[in-house]
Amino acid sequence: MSLKGRQLPLPDDLLVHRVFEAHVRRAPDQTALTCGDERVTYAELNERANRFAHHLIGLGAGRGSVVGVCLDRTPDLLTAILGILKAGAAYVPLDPTYPAERLRLMVSQLDVLKFNVASAETRELIADAPGELLAIDELRTELVLQPTTDPVVDLASDDLCYVVFTSGSTGRPKATAVRHDGWYNLLEWLRVAYGLGSHSSGLTVSSFGFDISQRGLMAPLFCGAALHLLPSRVFDTGMAYRLIAAHGVRQLHCAPSTLYVLIDYERALGGDALTKVGHVFIGGEPLNVARIEEWATQPDNTCALLHQYGVAECTDVATSHLLADYPRYKGTATPVGEPVYNTEIHLLDEDLAEVQDGETGEICISGRSVSAGYLGASPADSARFTSIETPGGPLRIYRTGDRGYLTPDGELVIVGRSDAQVKIRGMRMDLGDVEHGVRGHGLVQDAVVLALPDGRGELGLVGFVVPVAGAVLEPRALSQDLLRTLPRNMVPQVFTVLDAFPLNPNGKTDRRALATLARP
Repeated sequence: MSLKGRQLPLPDDLLVHRVFEAHVRRAPDQTALTCGDERVTYAELNERANRFAHHLIGLGAGRGSVVGVCLDRTPDLLTAILGILKAGAAYVPLDPTYPAERLRLMVSQLDVLKFNVASAETRELIADAPGELLAIDELRTELVLQPTTDPVVDLASDDLCYVVFTSGSTGRPKATAVRHDGWYNLLEWLRVAYGLGSHSSGLTVSSFGFDISQRGLMAPLFCGAALHLLPSRVFDTGMAYRLIAAHGVRQLHCAPSTLYVLIDYERALGGDALTKVGHVFIGGEPLNVARIEEWATQPDNTCALLHQYGVAECTDVATSHLLADYPRYKGTATPVGEPVYNTEIHLLDEDLAEVQDGETGEICISGRSVSAGYLGASPADSARFTSIETPGGPLRIYRTGDRGYLTPDGELVIVGRSDAQVKIRGMRMDLGDVEHGVRGHGLVQDAVVLALPDGRGELGLVGFVVPVAGAVLEPRALSQDLLRTLPRNMVPQVFTVLDAFPLNPNGKTDRRALATLARP
């Protein structure tokens, strides 16, 4: 069974940064960026990006180059991203909030890196990365000598625009290479389907390394609107809410967990700024409708909530559903909707044949959004990008590993994973990868990690550990130690220390017994 999105004709030039350049010509004095007290117009941002692009081109960067970006949320971040795109290269988000060891693991897979852009505050985080280090805040004198004109670079729609890391079936982060046509298609769908325009200002709230952040950063500029940067390396709920209120933010792209804390903050404050946001696009993890229903159904709430599904391998978003019929969602999975433009969802069995109407199958995606694949991946990982036979000939698809079914009215519902992967706070991971990270601690002999619902029904990581002989293992100290080697979302929220793991009749670790043990 398959579900086809609307086929929207696209222009020949599917380059996102050229849409930004068109807005520069249309409204050069309009605000493009704010960051704290700094305001940058479209013309100013374009000139900064052009200077950086010409500098990169002079160093030898160009079509086919891959450039790492490890910067905090400052105007330099957008200068670097736009400059890299204008030079014809693709950028790689290297999130400065990640532990140094995690960043080393990521860049170790990117021998294609030609340059890495950092600042005085972040350069040490990627000091060992391949490629030449460019400290953008130390290049002011050189950049001012560069031309401010748009570079003329020959690019095609299937060239790469960015490379974002995601955890694959083994849990090892993999570099997903996204193409210009997929990113353009996504942003154009957002613009057309939801009527976004120069009024649709946005605020960055997600981590730079998250795939959702790439559209969160670029969607306002693609629409000719203002992008407001949260001037904090980590998410600050109060600061984010104050910026939403002060700037009248009209679009947010975030995981449900971020929306929950913003709603809680607004309700505690007695404010209404969030209810006036035009569109909030949420995805990346299962939605707990009970956390949002009371807020969303307030009579004066004019905010449209879009529940979305997608994967980094297919340019972030594949389907979208407008949340409206809240009684319908109780006691069942919330639909993730219909495909975005120029995208098709296929529900396939193990033999890659379509399942019957109403049956559950593996969710596979075809169309513009399917990325170029992984950089430097194993054959097993790369095999997730494959082809199926159709009446029109071979069709390239991506096998997500997620399972779902279609409702009678043609909307996709997700029922779970076909492997051991889970999504915690919007980030996909493999429990085996988390267990491997916990076992790497010097005092841990063995570890089991489960994804279990908490008292509010939200998934969280729960860890069970057996210490090495004679060691005293303190759960809180273990958590703090692991934060130095694992991203925060991969560190279990709760640890239980055991003398040994329970076994089932087959002599294997009894995970069901551990799950029962974790519940009060």
